[in-house]
Amino acid sequence: MKSTLFILLLCITLLADIGKITFLKGGVTLTNKATSRSAKVGLMLQEGDTIQTQKASVVKIIFKDKTIVSIGSKTHFSIDEYLFDEASNQNHVNFSAQKGIFRMVTGKIGKLAPKKFKLKTKTATMGIRGTIFSVILEEEQEHFVCEKGSIYVEAQGKSETIKAGFSSTVTPGSPPQKATKTPSDILQKIEDATTSWKGKSCEL
Repeated sequence: MKSTLFILLLCITLLADIGKITFLKGGVTLTNKATSRSAKVGLMLQEGDTIQTQKASVVKIIFKDKTIVSIGSKTHFSIDEYLFDEASNQNHVNFSAQKGIFRMVTGKIGKLAPKKFKLKTKTATMGIRGTIFSVILEEEQEHFVCEKGSIYVEAQGKSETIKAGFSSTVTPGSPPQKATKTPSDILQKIEDATTSWKGKSCEL
């Protein structure tokens, strides 16, 4: 009985690790319920973790399904729900973000269960269809940028599909704007925030 209980607890512990930090520069803090810890390379993440980056910071996370997230300066990003079980196909992801900038390459969940991959911000909900995308969350507007595949953004009961090379902006209380070709300054902002920091590569 004791050995069975031990094995069960061990399995629960192993399943709790859903991803890890593979690159870090600057100040990054992880919080989960009432606990808080400083981020470091190799640190394992659990469901419920919130990642908060300071100014001039960047952190790269690789999840179990090979989803990769590169999070830039002054960002608040939460792992609300994450389940990846390729054998049983019980897969779903719910991320949320309050502010900041990040870039994501979806992994196996994006291919196996794209309808169960959701990202929520203050003003919108975003879904995917197997893709690479970036999000910039500012006080007065949110930018959703698709680099590969396609995404869709929902707000105020309206939905906008965004294809590769295009982006849409959402302002509080308004539906998503019609997708247009992504401006070069937005692309540069994403590049600066999520792929390098003082010469150190953090490429996806």
